Amino acid sequence: MSARGRSRFAEVIRREPVDLAVACHLLAAEADATADDTDAAATLEALNALAARARPLLAARATASRGFPRVERGTPPPAGGVEGGQGQPGAGADPAGRVGEPRRFGALDPRTAAEALHEALGLDAGFAGSEGDYDDLRSSLLPDVLRRRRGLPILLSVVWLEVAHRLGVASYLVGLPGHVVVAVGSPEDFVLVDPFAAGRLLTIHDAAAKVRAAGVAFNRAHLAPMDPQDVLTRILGNVRILAARSDTPRTRLWAVELSLLLPHHPASLRRERGELRVRLGDFLGGAIDLTAFADTVAEVEPAAAAAARQAAAAARARLN
Repeated sequence: MSARGRSRFAEVIRREPVDLAVACHLLAAEADATADDTDAAATLEALNALAARARPLLAARATASRGFPRVERGTPPPAGGVEGGQGQPGAGADPAGRVGEPRRFGALDPRTAAEALHEALGLDAGFAGSEGDYDDLRSSLLPDVLRRRRGLPILLSVVWLEVAHRLGVASYLVGLPGHVVVAVGSPEDFVLVDPFAAGRLLTIHDAAAKVRAAGVAFNRAHLAPMDPQDVLTRILGNVRILAARSDTPRTRLWAVELSLLLPHHPASLRRERGELRVRLGDFLGGAIDLTAFADTVAEVEPAAAAAARQAAAAARARLN
């Protein structure tokens, strides 16, 4: 990605609310060093198309359950008194009262909405994952996940989240240790689904079992909504882990550099970038990073600071 792309990423992640789809698109652009793909139009269009495919399925469920649109307090009802208006089953009113907007399904109960999205995204569109996806960088890149319909749990969950929001269905990501899932509904009334398993519905006991399998004691805090910054941190962490395992330092470097742009990140990332820079021949840049890390942690981690200063001196010596 170009300097302009990095600047765009930094801008998107600091804007409230964070546009997670655009941020994930810009993250993916880093995977191709020759690309300057700061235009997320194709990614957003793919998500819009998935929402359009899912809309008839949700409409059928809404009709079967006699669902009515959730109207924001103080908002006048749409013309005709019901969703879609008279004679317009595919249109409705958005919260501002505009007629002709795509039909929204905020009034569907969570289980009904989750089952419809499972049918649309898991069974019809074929979004799911397998163990082999953990060894494929494309599984962490949103444009590739949309194209291949394969990915890691967190990227598949981002797809579900973005499609649900386009349909007016409340949802959020739940960051279980080692496995991200989606909660359809509100924190007070929700159904859990596992997009990695094509959207299979999960019980709280299922979620607790996943947490315990990761060696952690389960508590209800594990079901709290993930912050978008945490989502991006976790995606970039997955890229860093894969790059370290596959010994691809340039991929690992861009993942570290994007992580450093996030508002909150550990000081150890500066050391990691310094070590990677040195390995790739940028001895001065690496020495600067290692020294900055040492200065940051000197009081709380004196041994780590001393080791970093020694590595910085060794890197500078290689300039001669």
